[in-house]
Amino acid sequence: MRTTWHPRRPATAGQQGFGLIEVMVGILIGLAAVIVMMRLMLDSDTARRTTAGGDDALINASVALYGLERDVRSSAFGLNAFAILGCNLSYTTTQDNAAVSLPLVPTTINPATSVVPTGDNDSDTLLVISTTNNGSSEGDALIATSVAGIYQVTSPGSFAVGDYVVAQNSTRPTPCTLPLNQVSVIDSSTAKLTVANNTVSLGAGSLVFNLGKTLSLHAYAVRNGNLTQCDYLRYNCGSSSYTSSLDSTVWVPVASNLVALRAQYGRDTSTALMDGTLDTYDQATPGSSADTSGLSVVCAWSRVLIVRLAVVARSPQYDKTLPTTSAPTWVGSTVSTSAPTNPSATPIVLSGLADWTAYRYRLATTQVPLRDMIWSGSQVNYQGGTTGC
Repeated sequence: MRTTWHPRRPATAGQQGFGLIEVMVGILIGLAAVIVMMRLMLDSDTARRTTAGGDDALINASVALYGLERDVRSSAFGLNAFAILGCNLSYTTTQDNAAVSLPLVPTTINPATSVVPTGDNDSDTLLVISTTNNGSSEGDALIATSVAGIYQVTSPGSFAVGDYVVAQNSTRPTPCTLPLNQVSVIDSSTAKLTVANNTVSLGAGSLVFNLGKTLSLHAYAVRNGNLTQCDYLRYNCGSSSYTSSLDSTVWVPVASNLVALRAQYGRDTSTALMDGTLDTYDQATPGSSADTSGLSVVCAWSRVLIVRLAVVARSPQYDKTLPTTSAPTWVGSTVSTSAPTNPSATPIVLSGLADWTAYRYRLATTQVPLRDMIWSGSQVNYQGGTTGC
C-alpha cells in the first residue's frame, strides 16, 4: 500500500480570527451607535409629544370656544322684548321633575351658585338661554281673556304643536314670573291654543311669546378638567347632588382638558340714552346687587352689547421639564382705563391645579355680539319702554 504525504502548510496571519481586544472595540462601537440612535429616537419622540400636546390643547380650546360662541351668539334671539326680559321663567324639568326658576335673560355670567354650582379653579360659569322663535319677537296679542288651558291669540298660524310659550300681562307686573307651557292643540278656526297650567285671567291685549320647539337652557362650567354642559330643560342643574358626584349624564363633558373659562359683559354705560357704543367690560350681571347703573333691569340688559370669552386648554402629557412658568393672560386679565375700560381684572388662575407647571397651555378668546339687544333699547311705550334706554 502506497502512502502519500502532504506537507502541512503553515497558518497565515489572515487566518487567525479576531482578537479579544478587537472584539471588545467592535462591541463598544456598536453600543455607542445604539446609544446615539436611542437618544435621537427619544428626542424625536419628545419633540413629537410636545408638538402633538400643544396641538391637542389648541384643538380642544378651539372646539370649546366654538360651541360657547355659537350658543351665546343666539342667546338674545326672542328674549329682547321689554315685556319678558329679566322675568323669572318657572317650569318643571322633564327628567328629574324638579321645579325650577331661571332668569329669562340671554347669557348670565356667574349666576347664583344655587342656579349653576361653582366650577373648578376660579373659572366662571355661564347660563345661556336661546329660543327658536317662530313668531313675532314682540309677542302675539290675546283677543280674549285667558281661561284654564286656553290662550286665544291673534295669529294662531305663527304657533305649532310642541312650541314652548309664555304669556305676559299687557302691563308688566313686579315681580315678573312666567310659567312655561307647551302648545298641545291648535284650533285655527277659533284661534285657540291649548296649553297646560297656563296663566288665567290675562286680559285681551296681553301677549303670548313663542319660544319655539327647541328652547335651549344650557349651563356651562369647567369641572374636573373638562368643559361641561347641563341641559336645564331636562335636569335641575343647580342641584348639588349632580355636582358632588359629577354625574356625566347631567353635566356632560363637551371639551376635554379645559382648565379655565373666563367671561365678561361688554356694555354701553352712556349717562344719557344709550348710544350703542361699547364703553366698559365687567362681570356685574344687570339687575344684581353688583349692578350700580341705577337702570331698570330691562334697560340694564339692553345695554349689554357683547360677551367676551376666554378658554384655556392644556396638553394631556405631563412634561418633566416644567415648560410653563406663568398662567396665560387675556385682555380681561388686567385693569385698563383706556376705552373701553376694564375696571376690574378677571385673570386666569392655574395655581390651584396640581403640577400645573408641568403642562403646556393654549388660550383662545373671542367677542360675541348680542345682536338683538342693541335694538331693544329704544322700544316704544306699548312694549314697556319710555323714550329708550
